[in-house]
Amino acid sequence: MNIIKTQLLKAAGLLIGGLFLGWLIFGGTTSITSHADHDQLTPEEMDQHVTEEHTDEEGNIVYTCSMHPSVRENEPGNCPICGMDLIPVSNTEEQPETDDYSMIMTQASMQLANIQTTPVIREIPTKVLDLPGRITVDERRITNITTHFAGRILNTRVNFTGAQIRKGQPMATIYSPDLISAQRELIEAEKQKERNPRLYESARQKFRLWEFTHEQIDKIIEQGEVQRELEILSPVDGFVLSRNIADQQYVSVGTIIFEVADLSNLWVMLEAYEEDLGWISIGDSLQFSGRNNPVEILKTTVSFIDPVVDPQKRTVGVRAEIQNSGNRLKPDMLVRGRLTSEMNEQKLMVPASAVLWTGPRSLVYVKDNSADIPRFEVKEVELGPRTGDYFVIEDGLEHGEEVVFNGAFRIDSEMQLADRFSMMNREPGNGAGRGVHDHGGMEMNMDNTGTEQADTVSADDHSGHQIQEDLEVLIPEYLELRDALSRDDFDSAREQIAMFTDNEFSDIEELRAAFKTLSEMLITRVEEEGYDGDLFKQYCPMYDGGSAWISNKEEIENPFYGSQMHNCGEIVEKIE
Repeated sequence: MNIIKTQLLKAAGLLIGGLFLGWLIFGGTTSITSHADHDQLTPEEMDQHVTEEHTDEEGNIVYTCSMHPSVRENEPGNCPICGMDLIPVSNTEEQPETDDYSMIMTQASMQLANIQTTPVIREIPTKVLDLPGRITVDERRITNITTHFAGRILNTRVNFTGAQIRKGQPMATIYSPDLISAQRELIEAEKQKERNPRLYESARQKFRLWEFTHEQIDKIIEQGEVQRELEILSPVDGFVLSRNIADQQYVSVGTIIFEVADLSNLWVMLEAYEEDLGWISIGDSLQFSGRNNPVEILKTTVSFIDPVVDPQKRTVGVRAEIQNSGNRLKPDMLVRGRLTSEMNEQKLMVPASAVLWTGPRSLVYVKDNSADIPRFEVKEVELGPRTGDYFVIEDGLEHGEEVVFNGAFRIDSEMQLADRFSMMNREPGNGAGRGVHDHGGMEMNMDNTGTEQADTVSADDHSGHQIQEDLEVLIPEYLELRDALSRDDFDSAREQIAMFTDNEFSDIEELRAAFKTLSEMLITRVEEEGYDGDLFKQYCPMYDGGSAWISNKEEIENPFYGSQMHNCGEIVEKIE
């Protein structure tokens, strides 16, 4: 337990180091610059600078803490809360107070944090679906050749699977007592056909029902004697998919002796994830290529969508038909299809990187263009489907508003430190985001809802340059957690996630839900801050509306479904 506790404290300190970087960028920049300026000002400039600093009613300079703006002192010193050096309150800090859902930044802070914004656009959402699949035989073009009487196969004319045959081609010869009797009846009936034509027609009809041709029937009559064996002819053109007989084999009535398929037209069977079905309709244009010639693009249209979902893969079959000229396509050939679909009306859209996805609620940061200095407001939005690099916004934003598409996580970290509404703090003002720099120690723990709570850890690690070291420690621990989940190893996963939270989990599914939130946070940090090593962002579209995780190898090992669907997912990008 001491080892685990030590690891928890270490991990918590590393996480706090990341939050402290946000303080350095957003809050610390001003204070550090202020101290540097004081050291370099001339006496005349110092007097001018003092007049620009906030004073109380008696004319004394007011000092505050950059991390705890509520602190107000009339002389320099240390913050009574965190011990940091107090700094003079400047006029820029006399801006109107922000509320729990907004914050103000300086232009320098924006540049340092690389905050970038883009307008909300209104367009017709278009989605390109890459669908894996294979070529299959058209089920309507499969013919089973059966025996209509018991007998013995004497000579198999088509003796291997895959043989191409033509309609009327002999496939085997058969001896049957029923055939011997039927031939005698036919020969006798032919002799009496003038007196009894109905008997003659009945005898011929029996052979026709047994799928003998008119030519075969006439030949029996012409010879005028019973034949010991008769030929079984192919009723169709095609290829032999299966051969179920051999020479001297006895067969009974209804035995399937050959399965023949016409391969001149084939099916393209693709698999679509169930959440993508809203984008697929019968008649949609479809392009696909095979592995044998990926450069050659073949075109067709969607002709059928399966009415049921595969319970194991959680996919739905999408079918198209294709003419197989020259037999270039082969059944069971793997293909990759691409379907481009668009909605019927325009929708509001924002870059996917602008959305902080936390489950039922999703957040974006909107720039207030009416403010004289940069001001950002957090807004909850209702997400529609994802279309490539964009999300459809169903509610919460207006056309033309500017959203942060780069640096949103950094702003959110500062909002959290300021105990305001953020991705990790649903109840601003409750102190959940404060006290991070209190001496005596605070440890950040994340519960299942994503709310950060406080516990103990030393503040000695609070330095901005620690952030890269933080990731170098956190990522290996995270990867071990991912590996445990992909193996369905609940005990190991529960021990490993203790590096990030002290919550108890009753089963592996609860733990996987927490892992999803943890993955989203780490992915954002790695994308914005970089990592010294090869990492891959991998994605499972089936778990909880789509979930991503980080891996250090290209092979897919799904942590959300484990052995149930171990290799389900795809590589979204290599994080460099």
